[in-house]
This record gives sequence, structure tokens and C-alpha cells, in this order.
Amino acid sequence: MKRILYIIFTAMLLAAVSCEKGPDSGEGPGGSGSEIRFPSGNIFSTGDDVIIICSGISPDAAFYLVDASGGQTLLENVTVTASGIFFTLYAPTGEYTIAVEQDGIRSELGKITVTAGSIDITVTGVPGYCLPGGSFTVEGTGFGSSAILVLADGNGQRTPLETEVSGTTLTAAVPEDTPRGKMSLMIVQDNGEMTISRTFFVTSKKRLSAITYNIAPGTSYEHAYSLHPVWQQEEGTVTGFEEYTVEATTGSGGEYTDYSFTPVSDEYGYSDFRLRVSGDRVVSSTFETTQGGVEDYYTFGWEYDSEGYVSYAESNGSNGSIWLDTVDGNISLGEFWIDCTYGDPGLANNPFAVDFTISVIASECEIFRVAQVMGLTGRASANLPTSLDGKEVSYEYDGEGYVTGASYTDPFNAYPVTIQYTYE
Repeated sequence: MKRILYIIFTAMLLAAVSCEKGPDSGEGPGGSGSEIRFPSGNIFSTGDDVIIICSGISPDAAFYLVDASGGQTLLENVTVTASGIFFTLYAPTGEYTIAVEQDGIRSELGKITVTAGSIDITVTGVPGYCLPGGSFTVEGTGFGSSAILVLADGNGQRTPLETEVSGTTLTAAVPEDTPRGKMSLMIVQDNGEMTISRTFFVTSKKRLSAITYNIAPGTSYEHAYSLHPVWQQEEGTVTGFEEYTVEATTGSGGEYTDYSFTPVSDEYGYSDFRLRVSGDRVVSSTFETTQGGVEDYYTFGWEYDSEGYVSYAESNGSNGSIWLDTVDGNISLGEFWIDCTYGDPGLANNPFAVDFTISVIASECEIFRVAQVMGLTGRASANLPTSLDGKEVSYEYDGEGYVTGASYTDPFNAYPVTIQYTYE
């Protein structure tokens, strides 16, 4: 290989002799008459051969790859000739300077950009999270024996994982002390890499202990209210709330459970209502309403699409009927309701957190608010919205990527709204 590269190198040198100095040229270590050229350009993938045409380089010189932060790596196996140098590049992606040190003098040969080489892999299944101390599996084809799974945090810090390759699967162990939060998940194989998820979480499973709404803070319309779920210790399900007394009745055959909610105080104007639950979702809600001038209790069925996202619900709040669409795994609040924009595919909540978009609807819907906190409103959105009616939503997170606070502008009244989530 080195013999072939040397022949190519010599041929490129001969072709470059008659060329004028290009934009990637500079003055070489040999003085003002020495020219530096990157005949193949200065963008490389790891595993590529780097050729630099220059003169005046000593065979005893030392070469370094210097990253943007000033950290340097000694380059080994650099071939030096009278016409220049060449070597095979192995380095993470990024911007680098190639430096040479000889006779006590340090000079720069130029700057290069290292990109990731592509790999011929098809991925068919990626989980959304892994618990610390656990393991997870990625499914696909084209996995080679050198394939490993690598996590990268928001600062680019990488954590290679011990990976087992078995046919169409990669299985990786996640040590207990692995950094937590939202990560990018990559496959590194041979000299290439592929990012397969920008929203992979290493996280523990937490419970929501409170959700608090603050409407129009700092104005004369300001009001706040909270909801505090009561968890069943062993099964990990919500059995009640501090704000309500709750009675549960199982239907014949155990096909459903009816929950009756009675507010413990009329401080916030809460009312009685009932939810019928089957499996992990509300199938109907019952509450007092007025139709035709007659007050009575009415029951409304809830609907879900084929993928398990809620598409229709009824609430005793100011919004009444709630119609929702889901596009690319993200719940839309409907054109008549709020223009909900998901502008960043890397913006996501922890998979164990409640859905923010549903929380926005629930700000005015008592029944919907209770159903969401109980985990009974169907699947959550894959991402977090970047804006509501064109106005940016801002988020706060804990160390594991749970959204603990969100601020937005109410599209109807232009009031500021904040939602605080407490997890434990």
C-alpha cells in the first residue's frame, strides 16, 4: 500500500510543479521559497491518506495534529521525502492544524477538516432510552465485526459502549456511571460512523409529583393552580390526587375501571367528573353539562388513531371538544386551536416525562389535565414544539433531560404562561 501511495504521491507532485499557488498553499518550513500544497484539498475522512507537498522537511522531524482547543496528538508513520510528506489519518471529526517541529522550531503546514466516513448500514430499530446499568439493542443490517455503539453528549464528549455484534443486532451495555441525559447515538465501524439517533436518553425513571400552571404572571389576571398525584408504591400507578377524593370501581369482567373524582375544595372551581379507563387510556369521560337548558350528566367517548395518539376528547373546561392530529409522531393542536411547530428534530423530552403539548391543552381542561397526569392520554409526542403560533417556547431541564419548566405565550389572550413539572 505504501508503495502504491508513494507512486501516486510522486505523480501528484509532478502534476503540481507547474501549478500556481492555490488557496490552500502557504510558505513551508524551508523558507520563503518553499511552498505548501494540499493537492487533494484539505477535507478528509478518518482513514484517508493525507498528502502535503512541501520541501525542507527533515526525516527526523516530529509531526502533530492540533485540535481547536489546542490539544495535540503525535502523528506516527509519517513518510517524508524531498517533495513533501504523506500519512494515513485517524482522528475524530473536527478542525485540525498540522504542525511540524524540527531543529527546535515549530511551524504549521496547514489546516484540515476531518469528517466521518460513511458506512453501508441500514438501521431498522432504535430504542429511545436505556436505564443506567442496563443494556439495549439496535436492529439492522450491514453490521461488521468492528461495529460499536457510541454515545455523545451535547459537548461532543464521546462514550464508547461495550457492544456485542450478532447478525442483525448490536447490543450494548450501559454502565451505571455513564453520563445521563439526552445523547446522540452513533455506530462506529471500520473508519466510518453513522448517527442513528439525536434523542437517545440514558435516564432513570422518575415520577411526576406535581404540575403547576401560572397563568398571566405579573398581570391583574394572574392565577396559579397545581395538581399533585398520589402514587401507588408497588405498581407505580396514580391512584389519586391531593386535590380530589377518588373512588375506583372495576366493571364486570375487569374490562374497564371507572374513576369518580370529587374536589376536596372549591377554591379553583373544580367539579365532579368520572373517567372510564380501559388498559392505559381513557375511553370516555362523564361530567355535568347543560344541553337544551337542562343540566345533566353526559358521557362522551374518547378516540385514538391507529398509532395510539389521542385524536378526540371531551373536557368540562373552556375548550369543550378537543380534536387533535398527529404528524410524524408529533401531536398537533389543530389549525383552529394553536399552530404548533416542531422545528427541531433534536428537541425532545425525556421518554418518561408527560407530554408538553398535552399540558398546553390541559391548562384549561380539568379532565384532560387529570387524565394526562395519570398517563391515560395515549402516546406522547416524539419531539417538543419549538413555537406556538409563531412564538418561541422555552424549556428548562434537569440533568436527565426531563423538562422541568416551560414558558410560552397563550395564543388567544397573549398572556405569558409557565408550567412547572416536579419529578422525583
